[in-house]
Amino acid sequence: MASPANIPHNQPPYPTQAALQAVKQHISHTPDALKLLFWPLNADTGPALETSGLKVMAAAGPNPKYPDPDVRVPYYDAAAGGAGVWHPISKLPVSAPKVSELVVQAWDVADWARGWEDLHWEHELEDNRIPEYVARGEGICHGCGVARPPAPKGDVSIVVRGTGGVSEGEDGGFVTVHDYVSTVHPWLVGLRGDILGAVGTASGNDDPLPVETELIVSCRLLDKLSVQKREDWIRNARKQRSPDDFISSLRDPSQQSGEAYLGPFGGFHPDPFMQQGRRRE
Repeated sequence: MASPANIPHNQPPYPTQAALQAVKQHISHTPDALKLLFWPLNADTGPALETSGLKVMAAAGPNPKYPDPDVRVPYYDAAAGGAGVWHPISKLPVSAPKVSELVVQAWDVADWARGWEDLHWEHELEDNRIPEYVARGEGICHGCGVARPPAPKGDVSIVVRGTGGVSEGEDGGFVTVHDYVSTVHPWLVGLRGDILGAVGTASGNDDPLPVETELIVSCRLLDKLSVQKREDWIRNARKQRSPDDFISSLRDPSQQSGEAYLGPFGGFHPDPFMQQGRRRE
């Protein structure tokens, strides 16, 4: 097996995410790149980046460690010249070290079924009505009769390939911010119906969020994107949390640190993020 020292990081062809993970090389965000994005995913958000409402936040707000969600400029400036101009961060690498290929997962949708199980886990203890619900078919909560979420309508992950640092048409370039958003944004737009359902479940409800709910894409993890309601995302960006964020924060993979957590209906039980391999095999 190659070692991290034997994998070139500073010239093309750049390594893939998988190659670095195979040698246990840590991959992190590039400072002042993806984390500066204010990325809406609303009912009227189209797949074209030029009209998506994507914006770039100021690098430092009242707390200099975090971007300022209240100061934003367009990612695409249609007024700057006849053809329009992309923001300078579009050319930055998304990761350190640079990678030529990155697999990105829509975490909320990928984790939807398991989230539903967590929401209904206490119902599974009410054995007195199991025969009734089993007779109605698989995929129904034995305690309340609510059906499990449907299978996602689209792929829950997508491959982003890089074009940075190489000539047009060449392979092996590093993944830039523009490579990332131009690949991921239209894919997320197509998944929005599933995202509304998954985030509704993560919020403690069996019903999807209303279609008109304003959503923001969270880029805290490079390869696992989560989506939050706009007001929650803004509050978190300002580091002002509310009690309503509690369940969502427990289900966000970027915030898992304990070995047990409070279930939606009370009581602590093992954190599935810490024991994923042993919980559902």
